[in-house]
Order: sequence, then C-alpha cells, then structure tokens
Amino acid sequence: MAQRPAQPSLRTSKSTPTCRIRCFNSFCSRPSRGWGRSVLSLPICNICNSPVTSVLVSKDGCDVYQCAKCGLAFTYPQPQSLDEQYDSSYFDLYRKRRDFRLKRAHARLCRIEKLHKPGRLLDIGCSLGYFVEAANARGWKAAGIEISSYAAEEARKLGLDVRTGVLEDAGYSSGAFDCVTMWDVLEHVPDPTAHLLEVRRVLADDGLVVIGTPNLGHVAFRIKRERWRHLKPREHIYYFQKSSITRLLAKAGFRIVKPPGWNVRLNDVMTVYGMPDGLEVLSNRS
Repeated sequence: MAQRPAQPSLRTSKSTPTCRIRCFNSFCSRPSRGWGRSVLSLPICNICNSPVTSVLVSKDGCDVYQCAKCGLAFTYPQPQSLDEQYDSSYFDLYRKRRDFRLKRAHARLCRIEKLHKPGRLLDIGCSLGYFVEAANARGWKAAGIEISSYAAEEARKLGLDVRTGVLEDAGYSSGAFDCVTMWDVLEHVPDPTAHLLEVRRVLADDGLVVIGTPNLGHVAFRIKRERWRHLKPREHIYYFQKSSITRLLAKAGFRIVKPPGWNVRLNDVMTVYGMPDGLEVLSNRS
C-alpha cells in the first residue's frame, strides 16, 4: 500500500528546534522563504548528504531547495501523502491520450530493445498500464506496479499483471526482472536512493533500468523559473539534472550506458521523445 514519505534527514542545533510538519496543505500555506529558514532545521541532500541552505525557487507557498554540491533540487518539507492525489480524475487526460501513449511506448521499447532483447519487464508507476500493454505486445513478459488503487484496478481490467502499492512493499524476488522502467516517477519518490537500491535488487545481473524525468538543467527552467511546466512542488518532490541523476545512479550501483546510435547529449533525447525539457537515462547495473 502507499508508503508514508520520509523527510530528508535533519541537522539541528540546541537553539533551533525541529519542526515536524503533519499536514502538507498547512506548510504550503505558510510564507515560504523566511518561515522555511527560521523554523526548520537544514535539510540534507538525499544524494551527497550535504546540508542544503539555498532555496532555488518558490511556488504555491512551497520552497524548492538545491544542493550546491551535486545539484539535486527538492521540495522541503515533503508532502506527507502523494497517493491521495491520484484519484480517477487525475487519469482522465491520460486515458483520452491512450493512442498517443501506446505509440510512444512502442517507440521507447524499440530503443530499449537495442540494449536488451525482450524478457521480464517491470514498469514502476504504470498508471493505466499502457506501457505494460505495449511491452506484452512486443514479446516482453511485462508487469506493473502503481500506487493509485484506481489506476491499478483499471489496468487489471485489461488483463495486465499490475500490483497496487510501491516497489519496496511489492515482494518481488531478487533478480526478478531484466528491465525496470520509470516514466515520470522518480521525481515523486520520497527517497530516490533507497528506491533505486531496491530497483537494483530486483534486476537481473545484466539488467537495465530506464528512467524518464523532468530535466532541471534544461534551458526551459532557466528561462521560465516559476512558470516551468514541471515545477509542481505539491506533486514533484525531486528535480534532477544530468549531474545529479548520474551521481544518484552511481550511488545506487548503476553506470550509464549508451545504446547504439544514442547520443548522451540532452538535446538529442528531447528530439527522440518529444520532451523539450525531459531527461532520459538508460543505465546498466555496475
């Protein structure tokens, strides 16, 4: 079932008490900059464990901090429960664009198959199951896991192997999958390091993880700042760029690889997937 997000670790002093936030809506309604620095202790970066003092941007009353050492940005404090946001209305547009999403799934799988022949695949955050459906059609033995009970049930109605909950509670055996995919998921995960360590556990020794996530390093953020379409502090906990996600993958035991004909430059990735400010990473276990 849904897992309660873990707050980043804190460093406190005797003069600055730690404030425990119980309600996400409560902290988002408070003044962001002054309140965040005077009441809360400094958050610690999930990747490099450095104390983070700089607020990169604020939106909707929420602060997004950025680590000066590795570049990871994150909403702090974190929302206490994200799964409650994903009711049936959240998936209305997703369902209306079924044909587009199936076509894009096949394009993504075509690229994956340049690195790994069809085998056992797990799609984390599979939503209504369209990527799982496309993978099965291409000869993969695909499964999915989805935090929304509504979406997971809708996927199962299509005859798909989809579990409800989060990966850490799913009970998959070690080495159960040849490929794990996460499309627009990692930015929602409360503890990306722990999550990727679990991904590594369920992957086969020659397994492949594929991640799609908004790219904070793209020029679109530098130009638009608070108006950037992916800046959603009530939904997105973490914001990655090339340097931070590379370091995160290495910490979790992965190395980045390039499939045949794939250029690691971010612009080429945008063109392939039509995500002008998206970051696609393909990585093998190290």
